[in-house]
Amino acid sequence: MNLAFFLTPKSEVVWVSASGSVEQALERMKPNGFSAVPILDDDGCYAGTLSTSDLMWYLLTAGQDWQERARTAPLLSVPRRLQDSPVHIDADVPTLIARAVSQSFVPVVDDREVFIGIVRRRPIIEFCARLAGLGMRERALRQEAR
Repeated sequence: MNLAFFLTPKSEVVWVSASGSVEQALERMKPNGFSAVPILDDDGCYAGTLSTSDLMWYLLTAGQDWQERARTAPLLSVPRRLQDSPVHIDADVPTLIARAVSQSFVPVVDDREVFIGIVRRRPIIEFCARLAGLGMRERALRQEAR
């Protein structure tokens, strides 16, 4: 099984620019309700994962000046709790599963370290459930309920 089978391509991923501000990151994250997004540098390389809790704790330390800090603070000044590392597109499925245990998504890069997309945890769990035969049981239970 190839990792590309699980890949959500960059064109379908909400990400934030490492050269942007905290305010810009909040504006990108808010409409989608995501709790974490990848950070990409100006070359399109993966630079880390930003979570809403990272932003919240960072802005809380500013006190009453939180709005000014959001407008002016560079995104990379925000301390990040997660230090996720990406996998290469040629990584094997066990490596992908090991990373997905502790991350809601796994960033994927090509041979030049350029970000090409993410693998969300849900498709991995669904794949494992199918391998374990759990998908068939669930389908049978739904049919019985009709």
